[in-house]
Amino acid sequence: MNRDNDNAEYQPIRHIHCSDGSQLLLASTSGQQYLLMPMPEEASRAAPRHGLLASPSGDTILNSQQYACYPTGDSKMLAETLQAKPDAREAAGMACDIMEALLHLQLQQLALPNLDAEHTLVDPHGQISLLGQHAAIADDSEQQRHNVQQAGQLLYQLLGGRPYSSLALQKLRPDLDTELLQLCQTLLDCPGPAIAITRTSLAQLQDWLVRQQRFIRTEGNQQAALEQLLQRMRHSPDFPALSQAISAINHIGNADSERLQVLAEIILKDFSLTNKLLKVVNAANFSQFGGSVSTVSRAIVILGFDTIRNLALTLLLFEHMHNRSHAQEVRDVATKALFCGLLARSLARRSRMQEAEEALICGMFQQLGELLCVYYFRNEYRLIHKKISAGSSAAQAVQHTLGLSYATLGASTADMWSFPERIVSSLEPYPPGPVRQPQHSAARLRMLGNLANELTHLLTGPSGIRAGQVQPLLVRYERACVLEANTLHEVITETQAEFANYLQEWSGEATPQGNAQHLKTAALGPHPDSQHPAPAAELEASYVHTTPATTSLLSSGIQDITTTLLGNYQLNDLLRMILEIMYRAVGFDHVLLCTRDPRQNTLHARFGFGEDTAALLPQFKIDLQQQDNAFCIAMERNVDIFIEDASAPAISSHIPRWYRQLDLAQTFIIFPLVLEKRKIGFLYGDKKQAHSLPLRPDELNLLKTLRNQALLAIRQKQN
Repeated sequence: MNRDNDNAEYQPIRHIHCSDGSQLLLASTSGQQYLLMPMPEEASRAAPRHGLLASPSGDTILNSQQYACYPTGDSKMLAETLQAKPDAREAAGMACDIMEALLHLQLQQLALPNLDAEHTLVDPHGQISLLGQHAAIADDSEQQRHNVQQAGQLLYQLLGGRPYSSLALQKLRPDLDTELLQLCQTLLDCPGPAIAITRTSLAQLQDWLVRQQRFIRTEGNQQAALEQLLQRMRHSPDFPALSQAISAINHIGNADSERLQVLAEIILKDFSLTNKLLKVVNAANFSQFGGSVSTVSRAIVILGFDTIRNLALTLLLFEHMHNRSHAQEVRDVATKALFCGLLARSLARRSRMQEAEEALICGMFQQLGELLCVYYFRNEYRLIHKKISAGSSAAQAVQHTLGLSYATLGASTADMWSFPERIVSSLEPYPPGPVRQPQHSAARLRMLGNLANELTHLLTGPSGIRAGQVQPLLVRYERACVLEANTLHEVITETQAEFANYLQEWSGEATPQGNAQHLKTAALGPHPDSQHPAPAAELEASYVHTTPATTSLLSSGIQDITTTLLGNYQLNDLLRMILEIMYRAVGFDHVLLCTRDPRQNTLHARFGFGEDTAALLPQFKIDLQQQDNAFCIAMERNVDIFIEDASAPAISSHIPRWYRQLDLAQTFIIFPLVLEKRKIGFLYGDKKQAHSLPLRPDELNLLKTLRNQALLAIRQKQN
């Protein structure tokens, strides 16, 4: 779009004088308002799109000045909203958005020309977007540093309620948390490389928010309502025993050298729990270990402490709520809790997150408040549903009846049962609007639990509206969890297979009813592609399956390659088989085979798997004369290299510029192919996000075996 003032399509409203001396023009056309930002005189490089960078809809010329046109929509300039004086948590949330956008730019070696309250938009949900995407400044470390200091000035203004000045923020806000004061000063000083300060400050802000946003309040009517409900539960005949057993398991510390023995003893005290646990373990796992698992101790050794602990906690709660009462409404909520937990764990596994087992608990406990209500406060539960039938929203009906939300009731009880803070805080619902990318383990658990809960809510709701709500849900979580519609359908199918398995084992119901039957078959809508789902045998992964799918798939793949090596084969076909095994088993975003061109002394990507691989191949080229980078080091020294965070200060200098410009991945692994000091090439695999590839030692060894099989195949064909 290139419009000239002669067309009179953009009508100037007013000039906006910015704190840095620049000007913006507020204009309108077709009833919509735009912020017009001058185009730079010299050619600039547009920054890659990002959810926190506003994108211009085009450009126009007014009075001989060319402008980029940014639609404002429902957003306002941050300068216009500062009169409302956001509280410290709102200010920290906005600062998180600003720092996340800056980090995105810095990873591309870019900076913004302007960063102040006038060049910052804020939407009705409080999410920030920064102007200037069209005029990003490349390769300017001083401007990157200046951006960080400008972010500090914005945080000063958000917290202090007035533009930045030499007056110490502590003088304006003596009540402010010391940690926030220090963080703001760090941004203002920027005492180090911009990218390091940005990354550290973002993590600190996220961590501060998690600790401040505990939603179990200690004041007002809500606290009185909570105390009354907890007191009523304590007086229930069976609640103290349940609380004692759960608290005892949660008090087993990681530092306890005898923790396996302690856990076994606690489980063995409950005869019913012991039998149920061994039944579930054997139903899912006996064939893998050459016989049945007959003792709790062996189950812990084989399956691991965390798996058995979480299984025991789940069984305690599920058995207590599910089997002690035959009311269908109790079973409906209990089975919904089980499904939500399994779904959270499936999402964690699919995203290669390390918190998969804890995600199970966090997912189940999303329903804990409702589960407690239906079991202990039956009359109130039925009243809630009468109010919903009369037109109230679920949240309103619960709040009006109990005096607090299900989330607060569940989190308070989990806190009383001594669950770790990271699990308790994971139960806090997200407000409306986009979900930020989690920066640490506790934030990832909260994201997984909330996403699983929202998906479970969709699946249990009216079928007619599900399909239309999938895309908004994906957009809401797009920054927090890379998840496509295809993948989402696959995860739900996998979860339903696990769910059906364990319903049979736990409840013994041959034909589940109510929510259980509904959740076994519910779908979000038509599958977005025509691919057939995986065979049922592959989907029925065990709830307590300790051997990761990665290890199993790699081992099977190695056997296939061994068989192929014994017969006639085409070398390229076999190498493609190896890449496919890596791609499917580990879940790489891309896998490539790169080989050496001796005439040019370069390495070229020949083929591979992953998104847009055809476009990637011609760009993936390594000059072997440039010795000081990870690829050349791997080849020259014949060493495997595993980069967990390509932007880490100690690593970034060894990442070639062409690779950073591709914006391909922050985590990657290189397996060189070297025969008798002859450099043939390498196998490459990557993941987009840093630290998103938690490979275990046995998995790494299996990948190395695949590399060795590739070398063996090359040697055989050469001989």
